[in-house]
Amino acid sequence: MRYFMFVLCLMAAAARAENAAIDFGHEKSREKSERAMGEVQRLSGDIQALKKRVILLNKDLRVMEEALLFPTNTQFSVFVSVEGGEFFTLESVKLKIDDKMVSSHLYSAKQREALVRGGVQKLFITNLSEGKHQITAFFTGIGPNGRPYKRAADISLDKGKASQYLELTVTDDSARQEPVFAINQW
Repeated sequence: MRYFMFVLCLMAAAARAENAAIDFGHEKSREKSERAMGEVQRLSGDIQALKKRVILLNKDLRVMEEALLFPTNTQFSVFVSVEGGEFFTLESVKLKIDDKMVSSHLYSAKQREALVRGGVQKLFITNLSEGKHQITAFFTGIGPNGRPYKRAADISLDKGKASQYLELTVTDDSARQEPVFAINQW
């Protein structure tokens, strides 16, 4: 009887060991999920690399587009800057070239802050033929004592073969305590 009980115990232990060795596919599914996760991470890295390449290509495309649309021999650019800003708060700028309105810009509070801190805004870019041109800029805003203020500045220029750059500037005249509006050629 003892022998019989011993054999039964051995058989039960063998069955338990055999059942423990059976993984019912759990090990294979874990390997598959690890492989899948590795593939997802690899694809994610590839996608990020492609995004970076697309951004660089887009930047290059914009540079080439500007060079094609605005060749350097006919390029004409107008910028706006504010120095001081104590006697004038810029609200808008309008630009006329040869009595034709070509640009108008309304400034937000953030844009005005950036200009007062030394920023320069590209207001207008175009192709302009060689020869004489009349440029007029109209500035609208709040002047001394909080009153509405409208002023204009103009310049006659002779556009040559090279690129032409103008800067519309608003500066403070501390002696007269009022703003000064000017158009400067670069």
